[in-house]
Amino acid sequence: MAYFGAVLLYQPQVYDEGLIVCGAERVAHHQVPYRDFFTGYPPGQFYTVAAVFRAFDASLLAERIWDSLWRLAIGGLACLLAQRVAGGRAHALPLVCLAILTGALDYQLYPMISGTLFAVGALACAAAYLRGQGSRWLCLSGLAAGAGILYRHDLLLCICGAVMAAIAHRGVVERQGRWFAAPGVFLGSVIVVVAPVGLLLWSAVPLDVLKQAFVEFPLANAAARRLPFAAPSIPELGNFYLPLAMVALSAVRWRATPAAQRPVLLLCILSAGLPLALATQRLDLVHAYPAILFSLVLLSWELADSTRSAELARPSWWRGAMVGTACLVVLYYGLAPLDVWSRKVASILRTQPSGIARAGAVRLRADQAEAVLYIQRHLTPGEPLYAGTATHRSAYFNDAMFYFLAERPQATRFDMFLAGVTNTADGQAEIARDLEAKRVEYVVLFAAPVSHEPNASSADSGITLLDDAIAREYAEVARFGRYTIRRRLR
Repeated sequence: MAYFGAVLLYQPQVYDEGLIVCGAERVAHHQVPYRDFFTGYPPGQFYTVAAVFRAFDASLLAERIWDSLWRLAIGGLACLLAQRVAGGRAHALPLVCLAILTGALDYQLYPMISGTLFAVGALACAAAYLRGQGSRWLCLSGLAAGAGILYRHDLLLCICGAVMAAIAHRGVVERQGRWFAAPGVFLGSVIVVVAPVGLLLWSAVPLDVLKQAFVEFPLANAAARRLPFAAPSIPELGNFYLPLAMVALSAVRWRATPAAQRPVLLLCILSAGLPLALATQRLDLVHAYPAILFSLVLLSWELADSTRSAELARPSWWRGAMVGTACLVVLYYGLAPLDVWSRKVASILRTQPSGIARAGAVRLRADQAEAVLYIQRHLTPGEPLYAGTATHRSAYFNDAMFYFLAERPQATRFDMFLAGVTNTADGQAEIARDLEAKRVEYVVLFAAPVSHEPNASSADSGITLLDDAIAREYAEVARFGRYTIRRRLR
């Protein structure tokens, strides 16, 4: 707990973490995701964090503590999963590296990490079923997977596929007359959780808005879906090739694995392989994290079995590959995260609290804190604010955290900037209409970095409708680093 808690005060992510806390505050005021504010994420995390804010305090510190507890639960469940898939013989080394990585990882509240908790729970329950502990575990697995879909649907759909394939394989191999019954039980349990929420959203949110969130949002990143088969860089080695190597080494053991254990092995291989394929849409550490976690669970099983000689003997090349893989795991998921963690702690110790109430002791970048304090001094509480970007011709990310820190309501429904939505003529026109209709007095323009991703986020739409309207109606009154503040002329 001390390891996780030491980085609680590190500066927040302005985009992903900001989207969640702003969305949580919106639902706390009875707004509905998608209809009242645009997002590409499922609704679960917004309502969870809103409940945390209601129970404790609407602050960064409250959500950081909650996120740390969530990550501790991921580590604990991962140990349980490793014990269950390995029949109680899991090796500790990969699990220690997993805990180190989880504690040092950025992106607090990011749904990919939050959804991983449910993914691990669903797999642990499925492993118990495959180990012969009763059908109730299959129902629990489906319920956990269904709950996880409400946090990160693409990840949990991969997990659902892994579970259904493993239990169907077991039914076919054991020549069960109704081998499809078990997958049906699992799928029914998933639907029990997902269907009511889906029906509520279907009835409350216009279909074109749902299309923006669940069709246009994934398609915006579709161009980046590729396997990095070029010579691997150092990040790609840890985010793709090393998990892939762990999956491949586990696949080698298929023929030597007793038939009764093969469904569990298939479950583990697919639960690591499918999220790894998903991660290629944006190959960075946070998106590869679930695949890394499940690959480390596989390695824990393999290392435990490699200490046994007779039943599961392996050729010398395989043992050498295992030793090499374990060394790389320690380097990439143990020592490197420890270095990141230590630099975060040093950064916290070098900086002082910003004096902003909702940030509390959490450190902020100096220019962000100064811009927030300026707005708090000059804009009356309850008056709407618009936090945009220096140019709206492209849409990579914006400072969604600004509204939450400033404690001023959003002027538009676009907390989340998205290429193909907020940089189009229709999106910019909607924002411009909101600024005029609500007579927004101040706009804050954030100089977002330029995207170099091979998708629509790096494209320039060439549309300047909103930039022109802001330049025409607002004059610059202050500038703080990356932030320019403009005030309405009339």
